[in-house]
Amino acid sequence: MTDRKNAMLTTEDRRWLTGEKHYEGEHAKQQRYQRRRDIRDRVYNSLLDFTILFEHLEADEREKLFGTPGTKQKSLTDDRELTHGIRDALAFLLYNTGITSLMGADGSSEPVAEWVLTEALDRAGQKDGILVENVELDIDAVDLPQASLLEDLKAGEELSPRELRALLESEHVDIQDVQEHVRRQVFDDE
Repeated sequence: MTDRKNAMLTTEDRRWLTGEKHYEGEHAKQQRYQRRRDIRDRVYNSLLDFTILFEHLEADEREKLFGTPGTKQKSLTDDRELTHGIRDALAFLLYNTGITSLMGADGSSEPVAEWVLTEALDRAGQKDGILVENVELDIDAVDLPQASLLEDLKAGEELSPRELRALLESEHVDIQDVQEHVRRQVFDDE
């Protein structure tokens, strides 16, 4: 994961963000500050580049990258790493533009995320001559704080399937271990 070619993040950025690289010594604080600033600058400039890509990247180049929807040729689902990257890019953008404020109990604020998502769907439609007349975003969400779920789990409390799913999707759980445990539980009883 950290040894790909340089892109928005350099190899060193990836190593530092994932904890493989540490700065030590008398200049460590300055090096960490510089690394964070460089990452912010490249992310910002990369996001600005998406306007150029959206407006000017040729259709055949997009198809080589993403495949052609609805055909049997290379599909986006054939490349799990790319699919996960797209999912996490959308999550990164929506989260950092305020989508979780829509998930709150009061729902009173209008986050940039809702406007961005609506405008993005409108622009995507325009690209193929489709007029997007209305976009409705309906989110059903429940606040499940991980800290309290972890406390309940540690105390031996019974967790609901929804609570277990929240933990499965956290960084606290190794999904491969869980799959292996479920596999043994389901198939060893046969």
